[in-house]
Amino acid sequence: MTQELRDSAPLNLKRLCLIRSVVLAGQCATTVFALQVLEWPLPTRTLGIIFACMGLITLLSWWRASQSWPVTDGEFVAHLLVDIAALTLVFYVAGGASNPFVSFFLVPICIAATTLPWRFTWLVTACAVSAYSFLLFFHDTLAPLEPHHGASTLNPHIVGMWGNFAVSALLITYFVVQMATAVRGRDQALAEVREQRLQDEQLLAIATLAAGTAHELGTPLSTMRIVTDELLEDPELPEATHRDIATLDSQLNLCKDILGRLTSTARDFSVGTTDTIRPIKFFDLLKEHWQLLRPSIHAARFDIQLPGDAMMVMDTTLEQAIINLLNNAADASPDHVALTASLQGEELVIAVEDRGDGIPAAHADKLGTPFYSTKGRGLGLGLFVSNAAANRYGGKLLWHNCSPRGSRVELRLPSAGVFVDG
Repeated sequence: MTQELRDSAPLNLKRLCLIRSVVLAGQCATTVFALQVLEWPLPTRTLGIIFACMGLITLLSWWRASQSWPVTDGEFVAHLLVDIAALTLVFYVAGGASNPFVSFFLVPICIAATTLPWRFTWLVTACAVSAYSFLLFFHDTLAPLEPHHGASTLNPHIVGMWGNFAVSALLITYFVVQMATAVRGRDQALAEVREQRLQDEQLLAIATLAAGTAHELGTPLSTMRIVTDELLEDPELPEATHRDIATLDSQLNLCKDILGRLTSTARDFSVGTTDTIRPIKFFDLLKEHWQLLRPSIHAARFDIQLPGDAMMVMDTTLEQAIINLLNNAADASPDHVALTASLQGEELVIAVEDRGDGIPAAHADKLGTPFYSTKGRGLGLGLFVSNAAANRYGGKLLWHNCSPRGSRVELRLPSAGVFVDG
């Protein structure tokens, strides 16, 4: 996104160089035509010097546009003013304001209006109008021309005006279309930046709330564990109740582990440390963790098609993102949950399928937004957290309905960001 915004100014300069090259070639061709065919008494040497200087400036401008340092608005204005000065010199020695190509001063104005802030546009406009006004009174007058024998009855001045209009229209259309496309791309990039910033703010708010909640949960969880430990030591406790208390105690231990991982993950992010793990081991631990969370789900199928010798980043946020997708699938169809992980080109694709009712079309656009849920319960943060994890890796989260029923959610991540050498 930021790179696209940074590249727009050099791209505009390259387009300006292209227009300048076309105009310079057209001026040379027109001069040759006027000298050889129309036999106009033009100052050939002076025009040759002007064209040579503009050719050199154009070559330098092409080189400048390929450099890495940024092109500022002031520099772009300077290029437009050079073009206006060159046009003024050409028209000064070729008839002044009576030259049929004099309205070409409109091209720099259109370029400035499309690419620059209003104050720079007004500067370019003022210089172009001043140059045109200057040529009304100061110029080298061409000698009156006698109709050339065998020439067309069309007035050369009228033909020149037509050529000027055609060339100007083509150049203006080209530049305006290209710039409109660039502006739309820039607006889209800015919208994506704003959306990402909004998502970061939402994640920060949720993370702050989660940190406070985790701190508050520590005391009641410790109290409940003490109570369950005492109940498990009671010899008079019925067997069925004992099993229920044991299940409750395991879930409390799981809650404690979750809070511990939350703290350790925050600590690792703060110091910038990351661990690596084999993909098979990562998904084995993930499945074990998820089945502790959902002990009633027995039909889950994991199909891991990743190279066994690879190493991937041990990321708790990625694990949580996948668990959220598994939980949604289990809520939709407890008897069928399938996870596949494979490499497709340069992407790691983690797909979770279910056989539920699918995703209603009316809710598709809202999926992945915070606090929105189609299940009528829960916090509506599962897909939002998974989508945020995908964005953090530079990936994306896709979901669509399957035939005849069910849905498929794909977490697509650039493999270069997930796998490491080793």
